Amino acid sequence: MKSTFKVLFYLKKGSEKKNGEVMIMARITIDGKQCQFSTKQSIQPDNWSIAAGKAKGRDAGRINALLDDIRSSLNTIYHEMQRRDNYVTAEKVKNEFLGHSESHETILSLFQKHNDDVKQLVGISKTIATYRKYE
Repeated sequence: MKSTFKVLFYLKKGSEKKNGEVMIMARITIDGKQCQFSTKQSIQPDNWSIAAGKAKGRDAGRINALLDDIRSSLNTIYHEMQRRDNYVTAEKVKNEFLGHSESHETILSLFQKHNDDVKQLVGISKTIATYRKYE
């Protein structure tokens, strides 16, 4: 099953710091479902290219290198999860990138997670009969 994956960087409006800088946010989109997080970087709005989703000006090299690293890491995580789990969400990629791993899960919670993943695949690569076997 082929899914769509996109990473976009944008400025968070309304979060201007005292020095006039605005936070740079990252948005992950997988199959139309979005998830966003802060890159922990800020920039003057005049030094941001909306069309390119990149910095321009004096500090552009440093910031753009960091954004490219983030994009590359997210791509790697996405492809690894797709190989391993076969069903990937934007939230899963974000949590893996930020290091928010799901630890100390019980068998019941793992089984529930599996059922939720199978339910998402009904009509795509699983049938409703397959899903009902796990209920």
